[in-house]
Amino acid sequence: MTDLSGANAHGVVKNSIMRDATRNSGRAIVPVSVLFVATVDSHIWYFHMPHMQLLREMGYVVEVAAGPVGFADRIRAEGYEVHTIPFSRNPLSLRNIVAYRALRKLMQSRHYVMVHANTPVAGFLGRLAARRMGVPHVIYTAHGFHFHSHGKWWSNRLYYTLEQMAARWTDTLITINKEDFGVASRDFGRGRTKVVYVPGVGTDCSQFAPATVCQRAHERAPLYLREDAFIIAWVAEFIKRKRPDDAVAAVHDLSHGTLVQLIMLGDGLLLDSIQKTVLERGMQDTIIFRGRVSNVANYLAASDVFLSTASQEGLPKGVMEAMAAGLPVVAYDIRGCNDLVVDGETGFLVPFGDVRGLADKLVWLAQHPDERCHMGETGRRRVQETFSLDAVLPQMKAVYQNELGRKGMQP
Repeated sequence: MTDLSGANAHGVVKNSIMRDATRNSGRAIVPVSVLFVATVDSHIWYFHMPHMQLLREMGYVVEVAAGPVGFADRIRAEGYEVHTIPFSRNPLSLRNIVAYRALRKLMQSRHYVMVHANTPVAGFLGRLAARRMGVPHVIYTAHGFHFHSHGKWWSNRLYYTLEQMAARWTDTLITINKEDFGVASRDFGRGRTKVVYVPGVGTDCSQFAPATVCQRAHERAPLYLREDAFIIAWVAEFIKRKRPDDAVAAVHDLSHGTLVQLIMLGDGLLLDSIQKTVLERGMQDTIIFRGRVSNVANYLAASDVFLSTASQEGLPKGVMEAMAAGLPVVAYDIRGCNDLVVDGETGFLVPFGDVRGLADKLVWLAQHPDERCHMGETGRRRVQETFSLDAVLPQMKAVYQNELGRKGMQP
């Protein structure tokens, strides 16, 4: 079990690296290739592009295998080959049999030196296929185990069993929060499996900056937000585990005594029902829906606080970005959120399900602008020091070097 730390940055170059895998053996030049696997290509785009760039700078050709949800062309534009694999997020779907066969065929034809698997379904199938096809190095990042304290017993049992099985096919298991690190070290770190802790995938703090009062007002005008309102940002997918209804309920309690706007960014299966609830409560001027946007940084710069209502997280990137933007965070006291938010110093943690508690903390922040500003500044420093790309990428480089160095498979 290992805890790694360091500092670095990343860049973007075209993927044209080739290496002689057998050095001076006289064999043909072949690429020393690494495959990133995820259930959907959006996961790669939002979380792993800097890691892929890092491996490319280390001398490896990097490819992607993922289900198509509209991000493959963006990844290809950065110079990476993308293989479409028909994963289903439902671990019991028969479609995953087809996905597994496609993965095996791909790995058989390409002879990857390492597979870096991510997300529960692709993480399981990717590790199984890699082990069956003799891939020398198998890494898995657990972006928050899908078994957790607020999950249903049958779901927890299913995902725990899958992770327990797949750990046997894993050389390095990366956990991104302290709770998962403890569980994995105790239950999965046996035999060949090495468990390490890396604090997330890294946040590019240069993309976010704290806004002064004047800058915040300037940011609000083009976004059609009220200059005189207390603005709360909520950024997540509209799905059950993100609990968008809790955000609406908290702001409903808050809005009776405070001029407030809640900006909800994202889409998902629950969006229509949440919008209907807002209309029924007459909150259409209080709660603003903007869908999935590319300028999240602008909305954060226009906001006063960030609200997270999720029941399950790994290490939430939305919370990290909000802290990088200098916003205090109000969140449930759950795994991942309590790795980031220091209660009373960078925001507030509320017992899970306590909607009234969320509203009370939001009211307090609205009434204490100086303390709110200080919490935001403290939060940004915390992200820069521990959870930024500058802090995380050197740790990932050490993980890759340690793993690939086990059997001398460096380019």
